[in-house]
Amino acid sequence: MNYLKDQIYYTFIHEHRYRLFLDGICITLLLTVASFLLGTVFGIILCAARRSRNKTVMRIATTITAILVQVPTMVMLMIMVYLIFGESSIPVLVLVIIGLTFKTGAYISEIINTALNAIDPGELEAARTLGMSRLQTFRYIVLPQVINTGISLYKNQFIVSMQETSVVGYLAVVDITRVSSIIASRTMDSYFSLIVITLIYFLIGYTGKKLIDLMGSRKHMVVEG
Repeated sequence: MNYLKDQIYYTFIHEHRYRLFLDGICITLLLTVASFLLGTVFGIILCAARRSRNKTVMRIATTITAILVQVPTMVMLMIMVYLIFGESSIPVLVLVIIGLTFKTGAYISEIINTALNAIDPGELEAARTLGMSRLQTFRYIVLPQVINTGISLYKNQFIVSMQETSVVGYLAVVDITRVSSIIASRTMDSYFSLIVITLIYFLIGYTGKKLIDLMGSRKHMVVEG
């Protein structure tokens, strides 16, 4: 019990170290939410380009997706920060968000493309036969199936996006993982701070998935309405 009290004191209270955790949580949330939302937009655009009737656009988009998916996140971020924008005055945090957005967008593009490929072409032909417009076909045939097929993978992608932010400490961005290392170096005990950030990551991921579930249920209501 004394050990627990000491760890709580030296991890959170001593030198107001709880402020480090709060700042780290804010950075992690910013990176996760920004890259996930922007990545969703980028993923939709990338998927549309991959399915373009223009073969050049399709090939370029497919190549970009393959590169972004295959290259490790840390390597891609280092290339952006130190190589491409090494002489730039753009803040590292902004560059990291851009890099994570590209990475997340590539994954989401794959999710959407897989969901679209799962749609039976016969259903689209039947919609045309019934005289549905392209907008009606998208709303009543395509969108519901894309949501049903891709929502689980989309929720998991939020977790992946959050997990990938844990590498940004190597780029001097003080996220929650970096804060854990800083605190551990001061308390000389890494176990307690690791347990703390494990709980924090779990809460962020759990909350994010629940919010996506809520948005998904509302989307179903809009489509059905």
